Amino acid sequence: ESNHLTDLYRKEETISVAGNGCIHSPRFPSSYPRNLLLTWRLQSPESTRIQMAFDNQFGLEEPENDICRYDFVEVEDVSETSTVIRGRWCGHKEVPPRITSRTNQIKITFKSDDYFVAKPGFKICYSLVDDFQHAASETNWESVTSSVSGVSYPSPSVTDPTLTAEALDQTIAAFDTVEDLLKHFNPDSWQEDLENLYTDSGHHYRGRSYHDRKSKVDLDRLNDDVKRYSCTPRNYSVNLREELKLTNVVFFPRCLLVQRCGGNCGCGTLNWKSCMCMSGKTVKKYHEVLKFVPEAGHPRRKGRTRNNMALVDIQLDHHERCDCVCSSRPPR
Repeated sequence: ESNHLTDLYRKEETISVAGNGCIHSPRFPSSYPRNLLLTWRLQSPESTRIQMAFDNQFGLEEPENDICRYDFVEVEDVSETSTVIRGRWCGHKEVPPRITSRTNQIKITFKSDDYFVAKPGFKICYSLVDDFQHAASETNWESVTSSVSGVSYPSPSVTDPTLTAEALDQTIAAFDTVEDLLKHFNPDSWQEDLENLYTDSGHHYRGRSYHDRKSKVDLDRLNDDVKRYSCTPRNYSVNLREELKLTNVVFFPRCLLVQRCGGNCGCGTLNWKSCMCMSGKTVKKYHEVLKFVPEAGHPRRKGRTRNNMALVDIQLDHHERCDCVCSSRPPR
């Protein structure tokens, strides 16, 4: 094959996370080898997450135009339905942040190319976290968040006949977890209500008893994922001639991946369909491509094409943060 990745030394390892442990680049903290493609898949028990912390002695080949092209370590959240890239890091100026997985599976990839650099590599130590615990240092990439801090709400019973479905829906929208929701409605009996909600097997719902239904932490995670991942920067392919508005040149590759805002906003709130997911922060990044300029009026001749092509740097817009912009906001 002509694919240069076939020259790499490949290895994949699956680790069952039952406690604390560490993984690291070969020879850490001495200089790591060239031509590596190593993958670690960390899996923890259900209802747990995995917390990871990078060793302060972090150093890989430097980025090019702020892009980790050559040597990098990448962390991905993995689930049955999707894979979310939490970050890709290289260089040595900043140690990557502490990360807590969104599920009980995480994938870590380390790649080095054929250029040797005298850098220590990386070391990641991991530990188990109960699924209902949220790490305070966890990075939230999303700009759309919900907070009820400092806001006072009345606490009607969920069975209050004067509470309409619309009012109840708006009340529920203010809370992030089942536990907080029950504390609001029934401050004196919320613990008992929570216990009964998931252990009472005397009632059935669509043929399944309550104890067969999703647990509290699963519901919290589903609710949290909506807030975190609805309006986000995501991969988007652009045609370079169209993006740069250049009709007299040709590029290879013809298209590149950029980060652009996508998704929807405010699901479950009033007038949410009037909200748009738009860039809250746009940066220009350089990309190296091959540029061809055809010679008008001259037939293609051997040896002439070389004079009309060159490696050039182009700038493309990348969306780093996304905001929900609404034409009107629901009443508070």
